[in-house]
Amino acid sequence: MSTTTTINQVGGLYTISPTGQKLCFPLQHTQVAAKIVGNLSRVEVTQSFVNPFAQSLEAVYVFPLPDEAAVDDMEIKIGNLVIKGNIRKRTEAKEIYAQAKQEGKTAGLLEQERDNIFTQSLANIQPGEQIDVTIRYTNSLKFLGGNYEFVFPMVVGPRYIPGTIIDSSGDTDEVPDASRITSPIIPPEVRSGHEINVNVEINAGLPILNITSPSHKLQIGQTGEIIQVSLAIADTVPNKDFILRYQVATQETQATILTQADSRGGHFAIYLIPALTYQPREIVPKDVVFLIDTSASQSDAPIQQCQELMRRFIQGLNPDDTFTIIDFSSTTRQLSSTPLANTPENRDRAIKYINKLQANGGTELLNGIRAVLDFPVISSRLRSVVLLTDGYIGNEKQILAEVQSKLKPGNRLYSFGAGSSVNRFFLNRVAEIGRGISTIIRHDEPVDKAVENFFQQINYPVLTDIQVTWEGEGDPPLIYPTTPPDLFTAQPLVLFGRQISAIAGDLRIQGNVAGGQVYQKTFHVNFADEGNLAIAQLWGRAKIKDLMNQMFACDTQTGVEEITDTALTYQLLSEYTAFVAVSEEIRVNPEGESISVQVPLEMPEGVNRTAVFGEFDQSGTGFQFTRARGSLRSLSPQSASSLGQPQKNRLDIFKEVGQQLGKVFGRGGDVEDDIDVIDVVEPIPSLGLAVNVPRLELVNVTGLSQSETALLTQHLEQLNLQRSLPGEVVFEFTVSQGRVENLVLDEQASILTDIVVIVDQIKRSLLAWVAPATADGQVRIVIHIIV
Repeated sequence: MSTTTTINQVGGLYTISPTGQKLCFPLQHTQVAAKIVGNLSRVEVTQSFVNPFAQSLEAVYVFPLPDEAAVDDMEIKIGNLVIKGNIRKRTEAKEIYAQAKQEGKTAGLLEQERDNIFTQSLANIQPGEQIDVTIRYTNSLKFLGGNYEFVFPMVVGPRYIPGTIIDSSGDTDEVPDASRITSPIIPPEVRSGHEINVNVEINAGLPILNITSPSHKLQIGQTGEIIQVSLAIADTVPNKDFILRYQVATQETQATILTQADSRGGHFAIYLIPALTYQPREIVPKDVVFLIDTSASQSDAPIQQCQELMRRFIQGLNPDDTFTIIDFSSTTRQLSSTPLANTPENRDRAIKYINKLQANGGTELLNGIRAVLDFPVISSRLRSVVLLTDGYIGNEKQILAEVQSKLKPGNRLYSFGAGSSVNRFFLNRVAEIGRGISTIIRHDEPVDKAVENFFQQINYPVLTDIQVTWEGEGDPPLIYPTTPPDLFTAQPLVLFGRQISAIAGDLRIQGNVAGGQVYQKTFHVNFADEGNLAIAQLWGRAKIKDLMNQMFACDTQTGVEEITDTALTYQLLSEYTAFVAVSEEIRVNPEGESISVQVPLEMPEGVNRTAVFGEFDQSGTGFQFTRARGSLRSLSPQSASSLGQPQKNRLDIFKEVGQQLGKVFGRGGDVEDDIDVIDVVEPIPSLGLAVNVPRLELVNVTGLSQSETALLTQHLEQLNLQRSLPGEVVFEFTVSQGRVENLVLDEQASILTDIVVIVDQIKRSLLAWVAPATADGQVRIVIHIIV
């Protein structure tokens, strides 16, 4: 049996260069090569790992990719040897990787943690050896307001992890995979040695204008019709998103249809930018609630950018609009308890409120979202929610499920991200399900254009109630998104379709233009066997996204199976599939010593590390929480205890937070007196009140022994259910090394009306169960809810 030493402490692994610099290993270089043709980009990412030790090495690296990228290929290269990765069910891929690692074979495992967070694991790198991992994906370019935009994210920002800690890994009942999305951060005085180069080739078919990047210095060249763009030598540190923007020299309405056909059917992609303009006369009075993130990760430049945006938003509202402001961190506060009329006095009151905002504490976004969704409404008006945040949270699905289930019909949610490396997956998805639009700008970027676009969007979409119909032989194609979004000015409609029989037909798109007119456009879809192979991959990715959007509250058995089947059919990475590559020969001594290293990451540019982590531990071991303002962990009793503090209940913590708020905001003055703290404290179960509380009863269990079932029953009995109707829920999960994993709801066997609230509570309780060491394997449980 080999001996493995794990090195994953904050600060990572260091060696000294000849010049005396501290360098972090083992990731040395990332090379990004992108080719853009029309609306599509094909990207190849090569990560070079080197083992500087005398022992064999396992390297684990958490990194970002675009949230809608169709990742369809992975390989590892050792010298002249190339090992192709195979797509497998994720559980199978992990087993293959673990077996290869134990046998001394070199292996690579590529997994998806979120739509935009991935983990690359490499086992058994020989001493002094370099291994290159290449990942390939296809993506659509973003188009808005006349600009094409290509984005390559470079670093995963630190995530706030709410919930009750389950074990020493840092996983919680709300973020059970927290340890998989949390990497050590390189200390401020350390040079990582990891550099990134990006090369982009653009072939738009037309002259390209105004090539710019708000994030990086560029080198631009041209060969024939091909534009070559690369990073300047002095701008290769991977600590911010690479953003490339350009325009195409044409004034015509752009419409593109791409097709591909094979044994899986005919696939098509449509990119349509309707020739419709924003009509100011169509403005109707609206009610706007601004929700602004004031947690520690927003400190300095990001909060200042958000304040500038907010001031411009308040000053730009229409005369008949109403508004208020809610801000959140560890607690939630609001400017007013009801919507305010847009008067000079109220605008002045709002500006003073905005100017006094300070960034500290944790990102308790769920409380902020609930405050917005519960905020009093003016019955005659539709509401627009405007969220400003970096999205540095680990419980994205919990927030998305809340918005999805409780945002009222007709209301809209718009998201703004200000920073160098914001959580684009969350910001994009929350705006999509909120029927709004997402805007992301850097913390140092001028806000004028973003503000102008925002008011054109929020005042009225230009095309609504879009309907897509198929006219032709064969079954109607399956098109994603299944419900086309409303379009705002200069925003494209992007549709991906699959027609099983690949028979040509016409696709008619119809919608309502502001003012009552009808818009209509027809595309003739003629499938080509030698079409663009990427179109099939993008359709598969769009289907997976649509299915994932149905499982924000909980993974379901049907959904997981359908996503897995789609991902395997189209050779795509997903949360339930993974790429694995294994050498045929044994390359290291299975009985020898091995080192396992989690690659440390750069701190995103513009993020205040002291505000996020607390004071730096000068001993060199990394960051430790020496300030109350550190934002990476929720203030649960367990987390307080784990930080060496006396254990407190949530009411005590809430009181302390309130005292801190008093110090921050002070007393007296017209603005401070208007601030309301509106967080809701969790009910304390031991008040002795006689209430009829729903309870759970395990009625059928397979996969656990009688004693293990008794322990699970005791655990579930501690759950204090919120008000519910009687019913039955069925879960399946695996138990491994004391942890519940791969938890799915059998929605077809479950009988429950209040499914969102109750399932979330039971799910969290099951994920927090520390199972006995004897428990192992697949488990199915049937739970009755008795009222």
